[in-house]
Parts: sequence; C-alpha cells; structure tokens
Amino acid sequence: MFTDVPQPAVIVLTPNLAGRDGVSRLARLVTRALGRVTVIALHEPAAMTTFEHADVRGGDGSTARFVAAAVRGAASADAQTTVIAVHLHLSPAALAFTARGAALTTLLCGVEAWKPLTWMQRAAIDRTDRLIAISAHTRDRFRSANPPFATRAIDVCHLGIEDAGGSGVALDRRPMALIVGRMASDERYKGHDQLLEVWPDVRRAVPDAALHVVGEGDDRPRLEDKAAALGLQNSVRFLGRVDDDMLGREYDRCTAFVMPSRDEGFGFVFVEAMRAGRACIASRGAAAEIVDDGVSGLLVDPSDRDQLIRSVVRLLERPVEADRMGARARARFLRDFTEAKFRERFTALMDARVPALVE
Repeated sequence: MFTDVPQPAVIVLTPNLAGRDGVSRLARLVTRALGRVTVIALHEPAAMTTFEHADVRGGDGSTARFVAAAVRGAASADAQTTVIAVHLHLSPAALAFTARGAALTTLLCGVEAWKPLTWMQRAAIDRTDRLIAISAHTRDRFRSANPPFATRAIDVCHLGIEDAGGSGVALDRRPMALIVGRMASDERYKGHDQLLEVWPDVRRAVPDAALHVVGEGDDRPRLEDKAAALGLQNSVRFLGRVDDDMLGREYDRCTAFVMPSRDEGFGFVFVEAMRAGRACIASRGAAAEIVDDGVSGLLVDPSDRDQLIRSVVRLLERPVEADRMGARARARFLRDFTEAKFRERFTALMDARVPALVE
C-alpha cells in the first residue's frame, strides 16, 4: 500500500528499474536524482519492495497489476504529489493521479516518442505539466510525428552516467574498433550490417584491423553467418553479453568506438566510450549532440559506404589522432555527461515552471 509514502510524494512509473536496458538506466538516474521515491515498475517482480533507495511496487509483467498499483497509489495523491512517467507508453497510467491534482512529468526517451500518439497517450500528454526529451533530436521527431503538439514546450535534458574513470590509452595497440548494442531482428538500425559490409575494405587498408562486437539478441546468428560469408572469422569477434568489468576492458582496449546507428534517442554507449577516453564514430542525429565532429570523433552518413570506410580507416591508421580525440571526448564527458551533471539539469527542470506553449 501507499499510505506510508510521505507527502509531498514522488511517484515514478517505469517499465523496468533493475535491468541493463536504456529505460532502466534512465529510471535509475531519475530516482537517484530525486531522493526517496516510490517506483511502480511494470516488469519488476512483486517481491521486489526496494531497489537502491526507492520503494518499489512491481507488476510482475502484468499490465493489469501495474494499473491496479497506480490506481491504489492515486488514492492518496493530491496537489503535492509529483508523478514522472519514464516511458511515454505508461503515461496513461498517470491519469488516475492527475485526476486528484498531481503534477505529471512525461519523459520522451526514444523511438516510441517518434510515432503518432494513441488517444490515451494524447490524453495523458494533455494533462502533462512538463515534457522532457532526452535529446533535441527526440524532441523534434516527437513534434514531427504529432503535429497537434508542434508548439508544445518540450525541454531537453541530456542524460549522464557515473564517472568510473578511464585509462585514456588503449591497452592493446593493435587497431581495433568496438561496437556495443543489441542485435535484434526488429531493430536493425544500430549499424552492425554496415560495419560488416565495409570491413573487408577496412582490412585492405589496415590489414590487422579487428572489430569486436558486444551485445546479444535474436539477430546475432544472422550477423555471425554474414561475417563468415564475408570471410571475416579471423577479424571480427562476437563477444555476446558481457559484465561491466569486461565491457570496461573492451572500451579500454579499442582504438575507437564505432556505431553508425540511424535511430538513437540518445546513446548511452557513446557516453560510455567518451568516459573511457575513446573517439567515437557516429551518425548524425542524437549522437551529434554528444560527439563533436572532428573534435572528439567523427560523424558519418551510415548510408554513405565510402565515408564510413574513410572514417574507420582514418582512426585505426592514426592511433595518435584517435587518442587525442579520445582525450577531448573524456573532457567533454566530464563537462556535460556525468550523472552529477544530469542531476543538476533534471532537478532544475523539475523545480521550474514550464509554460504550456513555446514562445
């Protein structure tokens, strides 16, 4: 029950909290930024009652249980209650809170915000006091997909991650590129295919160039077969899902991080690479808000095969230049993308009044 939740209360609605996916990471950032909160998490087990400093009401993956938990929580809500919907699809569950005067903040965090809203989502956005997008790219695509909200004020709050340090110098001086991302048959936009297709040309220019692939998903067998068909068994390694320590070693080991993804709402992995002092090769879009082209990395058009080849070869052939870009990337991370910087931005927005329309 929610009767023990102190007022003013903060309620966070999220699909997940404890996972390694981007939405879980965002939910944890939000809860840590705001202090003691109550989290209603669709996919977390009902047996989970706390996580870090948050009180958790898990829905066991059941939409009915999730909505029931939201309705129970709304029974004690009032104008002092703040509700944060971490995922746009869950914002309708906040309507029970807004009916009792609670303030609603909805986060726009990626591809789900780039589609036309359902009528229930529109109702929730109409009742939302604050809209916050994790990138200007996501904000603009939301407005494009939803013309009725084209003039709605939407703040941008870039995300951040904890500072775990970084060596700044590659552990292995052999030329190696790293890509980290989920390999799913319904999400073939990360750039795995493009990297595999250009890798024979990269190898002709840099004969000992290696590509390490971190991640898992139902599309991995197809990509492994594709690498084999291209004769890349000795230069491309699929490492699967790895723990944080091994992932950190892969960032330290690589010459450059490369992910020519067409559709990123933000891109935690670019920030992770920058934290480790690595230059990034990324596509224009949200990544352009993180990677400074020609300064801390290179921005490419993923459909331009020759440009992608030139960019990868440039950094693998010139490790000193890659290290210099990586040092600037590390400095940019410390300036803009630590968790502390996110907390400053997010809490300032939560404290500010947001007008209904842009000026």
